[in-house]
Amino acid sequence: MPSVTAHRWDMFCQVVDNFGDIGVSWRLACQLADEHGVTVTLWVDDLTVAKKIFRAGHPQVQVQHWNAQSDFPEIAPVVIETFSCGLPERYQQAMSPQTLWLNVDYLSAEDWVAGFHGRPSPQANGLVRYFIYPGFSPQTGGLLREQFLPALKQQAEQSAQAAWRHLGVAALPKVINVSFWCYAHAPIKGLLDSLAMSLSPSRLIVSESVAAAVAQVLAPGMLKSGQSIQHFNCEIVVIPFLAQIDYDLLLALCDVNFVRGEDSWIRAIWAAKPMVWLPYQQSEDTHLQKLDAFRTHYLALADDEVKAPVRSMLQAWAAGIWSDAHWRAFISHRERITQHAKAYASQLAQQQDLATNLVIFIEKLQKNRV
Repeated sequence: MPSVTAHRWDMFCQVVDNFGDIGVSWRLACQLADEHGVTVTLWVDDLTVAKKIFRAGHPQVQVQHWNAQSDFPEIAPVVIETFSCGLPERYQQAMSPQTLWLNVDYLSAEDWVAGFHGRPSPQANGLVRYFIYPGFSPQTGGLLREQFLPALKQQAEQSAQAAWRHLGVAALPKVINVSFWCYAHAPIKGLLDSLAMSLSPSRLIVSESVAAAVAQVLAPGMLKSGQSIQHFNCEIVVIPFLAQIDYDLLLALCDVNFVRGEDSWIRAIWAAKPMVWLPYQQSEDTHLQKLDAFRTHYLALADDEVKAPVRSMLQAWAAGIWSDAHWRAFISHRERITQHAKAYASQLAQQQDLATNLVIFIEKLQKNRV
């Protein structure tokens, strides 16, 4: 049987939380094309949102719209379902028992992930669905990590002024640059008050997607892309929605990154800077359990000088129990936290990435079917 890289793959994505699901799916599709020679058809249910992500597109990734009534003229030998979105019934009916069907699920640092990764799930229609769980240990599917990331990090370190200009933002090396991306339940006012009253000048770089939430706290009216306002000792700058690689560059340039969900969370890890992650809010505070699992993993090798301020900062941000002391403790240990972030990213980079693990997993399944 020919290698998996000789085949076309179909990938299905349902846009649930604006940019998270499609952001991960697009990155995965592009990496499979760039690094493994896979031709991918990415089926998306909401092209309006998706177009902000894929923009100019990719020569080996075709984007198509799908819904429950869509017709599918051809079934790919490998089908990737992202985040348990469910394959259209018409598509499933046309699949053969030889079709390789994988569900790439949400990222989690919880212990149970390793035990469920790679497991087959026989379906009532005779098909087999395999569950792929991204994660932080070698027993999981790994994390998205493209080969270009080290070069991007080097660009941010060696050509910072040019990199800032590329993003349309002035280079201000003597302030604490903070990128800002969050959900609505975050204690935004607490953070803004802390930045405003801090002795260290800062610049909060806000995507236009969350500018309305910031404006609601400050009450200056709508904040628009390209606008900046001074909030005591903090400048707030609103930037347009960035292409994915430009967002990666922004994270590498900033001193602290506030991120959320899954896509920006992974990118902040590879940026190797102090980061504050906000999980998607769930009932019964399940999201805080996910946060605790990540904190345990992230801080496993950290010393107490790093562990204490990071643990309390992440908890305060996700649980909405903010106080100015959390920010002051976090920022006063910024240098040590940065060193830890670099060591953590380097440690994770020794493991195989998600796209490569997918290719290896599928090739093994193919060989077993020969």
